[in-house]
Order: sequence, then structure tokens, then C-alpha cells
Amino acid sequence: MSMSMPRAASKQQTIPLRSRALRITGIYAIVATLWIYFSDQVLFAVFPDAADFTRWSVVKGLAFVALTSLLLLWLMWRAFGAIEKSHAALRRSGSDLRELNVSLEKNVADRTRELEAALIRARAADALKSAFLATMSHELRTPLNSIIGFTGIIQQGLAGPINDEQRKQLGMVRNSARHLLDLINDVLDLSKIEAGELRLSLASFDVRETIERISGLVRPMADKKGLTLELQIDGALDTMHSDRRRIEQIILNLLGNAIKFTESGQITLIAEREPAFRKEADQEPVEALRLLIRDTGIGIRPDDMTGLFQPFNQVDSGLTRQHEGTGLGLAICRRMAERLGGTISVESEWKKGSEFSAILPLEWHETTGN
Repeated sequence: MSMSMPRAASKQQTIPLRSRALRITGIYAIVATLWIYFSDQVLFAVFPDAADFTRWSVVKGLAFVALTSLLLLWLMWRAFGAIEKSHAALRRSGSDLRELNVSLEKNVADRTRELEAALIRARAADALKSAFLATMSHELRTPLNSIIGFTGIIQQGLAGPINDEQRKQLGMVRNSARHLLDLINDVLDLSKIEAGELRLSLASFDVRETIERISGLVRPMADKKGLTLELQIDGALDTMHSDRRRIEQIILNLLGNAIKFTESGQITLIAEREPAFRKEADQEPVEALRLLIRDTGIGIRPDDMTGLFQPFNQVDSGLTRQHEGTGLGLAICRRMAERLGGTISVESEWKKGSEFSAILPLEWHETTGN
């Protein structure tokens, strides 16, 4: 924009200058023609003798040349003077531009150094945060597991008899400890993923058996709320080579979320073969497992969709929210799916339900991805 405007202004200035030159040339041609014609007529009337006419015609021609030369000199003097002024102005502006360019380069270099230093500090802080979370999560899990274990022993009466009220209170302690342990496990998983330290255990396993087993784990939760849990598994699905535990964690999180945010209706899990999956447009297509988890729950508002897979983000946030959770489940699912070469997406309509789609390569090896 800034370059085109001066060019347009220069073009606008050039056109009037050219038209002025044409106008001056035209006027000069007319005046010269009229001068030659009428001056010859006057000379012939004053000097009818041919010799006298010829002599004074030469004088007239020399006078005309002298006058036009003086006029041309005056015009060229003004033109070259204007050119010299313009050249001097351009030289001055060129010097200003060089100074500005040097100043700009210095500012850019300084800013680049500042950004590089800030990036180094941010990476160091992120690495420190991830290391801190991993360490603290490990240190907290150990005593929590002890609390859960010893509480179970006391509840069973192995350490001596207890009454019903004590058993009830111990059950509340144990449930709270388990909830806190789940939170710590989620934080530990997320910190490992972000730090690039998540280890994969790759092996071949039966996809159908895995889906049915995980569905069996959450079915009591659905039954307790009066929800129907329906499975539709493609008969062509058999063996998958990936990290079984992480695949199970993704399915468990997605199904658990669907049940948690659905008060009536049904949850449907569809597992089918995706013949040509590309995570990136320039990648070769691979066979993949497509998991669709549909629910008839509260759905997701359009404004909440952008931050849905961000850590600690929840659909029903605020002091009055009705559903427990940390908001880490979906963030972990997406990062684990990406770690296994896949993707997770969602479509939802507020107050009508949601559909989460997870696509994961059926053959995944460390050499095929990060």
C-alpha cells in the first residue's frame, strides 16, 4: 500500500508534465508558422525587390533563431534546475532512508534477541513445570494408595471390629482418596505428554475384546442412571497394533464423559474400520479404527467448542456446576490420540447431545510417528 501510493502520485505528476510539453510544442509550432508566413508577406510588401527581400529574410531568420534559442535556453535552464533540485532531494531522502533502514535493522535484531531469550525462558519454565508436576504427582500417589489400601483393610474388619457408621465414614474417606488419586493420575499423564516423556507400550491385541471389556466397566454407571449403552462393532475389526492401555484410556474417558453428561436416553458406541485415514494431507493413507461415541446429553454450546480440549476446561464450569471432574480427560484423550498417530473431533448440539469421533491407526509403530 505504502509503495503503490507514491507510484500513483508520480504517475499523476508525469502526465500533466507531458501534456504541458505537448502544449508548449504546439504553441511554438503555431507561432513559428504564423511568424514565417506573415513576416514574409510584410517583407515582400516593404521590399518588393528580390535582392532586398532575400537580404532582409536572412536577417529575419537569424533574429528568429536568436529569439527561439534564448527561449529554449530559458526553458532548459528551468528544467535542469528542477532536475537538480529533485536529485538533491532524492539524495537527502536516500540518506534519511539509509538511516531509517539501519535503525530498523537494529530494532529488529534487538527484538529478535529479546524474543529468543523469552522463548528460552519459556521452554525452561515449561520443562521445570512438567518436571515439578511429575515429581509431585509421584510423591502424592504413594501416600494416597496407602490411604486407600489401609482404609479397605479397616472396612473389612481385618484390623478389628467397626460399626456401620464408622464403615460409612471410612467409605467416604476411601472414595475421596480415589477421586484425588484419579486427579493426580490425570495431572501426571498430562505432564508426561507435554514434557514428551510418555512411554508407549506397543503390542498387538484384539480390538473387539478391548472395546467390550471397557464398555463392561462403565455399564454399571449407565445402568445406575437408567441409560441404555449400545455397542455396534464392525465384524471386520480384529487385531490392532498400538498401545492397548492408552487406547483403553481414550475409550474409557470418552464413554465416561458421555455417561456423566447424559441424564436420560442412550449412549451409542460405534467401532468401524476406516480404510484410508490421513492425519495430514501429505501422508500416505493407512487403515484405522474409527470410534464414534454418541450421547443424548446436555450437548456443548458453540462458544465452549473452541476450548473443549484445553486442560482444566469444563462444559459446566462455575460455582453451580453439577458434574465432578477436573477438565483434564478430553485434553489427555486428544494428546494421547495424537501421540498414537490419530485424531479426536466432536460435533454437538446444545441440549440435544454430542458425538465424539476418535480415529486411530490400526498399525502404529514408533518409527511411523513421534
